[in-house]
Amino acid sequence: MSLSPRRVRRCAAALGTGVALLLAAGCGDFSSAPPSWSVQPSLTAPAATPVVPTPTLPGSTTTPPSGSGGSTSSSTTGPPPDPCRPPDPSVIAACLKDPWGLVPLADGMSALVGERTTGRILLAVYQRPPVLLATVPGVDGTGDGGLLGLAVSPSYAEDGLVYAFVTTATDNRVVRIARGEKPKAILTGIPKGRTHNGGVLAFNGPYLFVATGDAGRPTLAGDARSLAGKVLRLDEFGKPVGGTLTPGSPVFATGFTAPTGMCRLPTGALAVVDHRATADVLLPLSAGKSYTRLASGDAAWTWRASDGGAADCASTNGVLASTSLDRQRLTGIRMTPTGAFTGSPEALLERRYGRLRTVEAGPRNLFWVTTANRDGHGRPVASDDRVVVVPSGGGGGGGGPD
Repeated sequence: MSLSPRRVRRCAAALGTGVALLLAAGCGDFSSAPPSWSVQPSLTAPAATPVVPTPTLPGSTTTPPSGSGGSTSSSTTGPPPDPCRPPDPSVIAACLKDPWGLVPLADGMSALVGERTTGRILLAVYQRPPVLLATVPGVDGTGDGGLLGLAVSPSYAEDGLVYAFVTTATDNRVVRIARGEKPKAILTGIPKGRTHNGGVLAFNGPYLFVATGDAGRPTLAGDARSLAGKVLRLDEFGKPVGGTLTPGSPVFATGFTAPTGMCRLPTGALAVVDHRATADVLLPLSAGKSYTRLASGDAAWTWRASDGGAADCASTNGVLASTSLDRQRLTGIRMTPTGAFTGSPEALLERRYGRLRTVEAGPRNLFWVTTANRDGHGRPVASDDRVVVVPSGGGGGGGGPD
């Protein structure tokens, strides 16, 4: 099914009020930030308690509580609210099935979201039923596989091309989806496993970067002949343009374990969140580099297990954000254009919507986030799982340490 740009604009108009309420929350004050760190930092407890939008709801004198359910008690009588259309203006879409891939669109009011286990790709617009754009057939959602990362072409407004990383019964692969057409595989044969499938996609300029896991076999990550445990680089047609180790190969960098996030830093560099035995690390990418054994300075940031780890990263407005599933937290830290960190980590969102997985930067300095409460580890409520938006600077208030 295809959706014309005119219809997308018409559907997206409904989000204006919610975005305006979010923007009114303002950004955090970093004016008293200490000097940049000279050593690789590690995430410590947030310096301020999170302040998230809690606008008064129509027909109610109360605001949503800070609990993960986001429910509200209304002063009016009538039928119970539809949990799949919650009145919370921060919630873009609800009642999703294990959302993983997420792409905020340029209109700033809608996003594409992929469901890991169903293979569905949906258009999410504020308080409208999601619109099915495509279903990727043959998705194997066992383990940590399934429909994973999503990306759209740099000229998406004109060509409507969507890219997806998919686990099948035999392999991991990258597929390209044109409007009104069946998904077409453009790269196959990436080793699959019960764990460590990776599956992150991101365009950087004209090239599509693909982060793959080691499929539970660490030796594959250092083997240049294998597509497992790598960052691959393709053109938008799927032609390999890695070529950093072997001519004609898609391999751009080697030595990854279980990458689950990729983001562009304020420096312009692309970085990957990779899960290692002792910590999760943010690795800025260099062509031809091996990340099998990390040297001092390889990791721009480290999240220990005691910090809650990290699932994904995104940056906008000079803020690098990361999600934590276990801590149910979206954390932000200021970065300068040269890549230095300033200030202290701040909880932009915490324990309001449950476990947080994917974070992407959208227009208007908003972070778009997916929840992961129906993945077998969370405590879902009726409206789970959800896509929510968060201002990049947090709220206007301060507070003491957590």
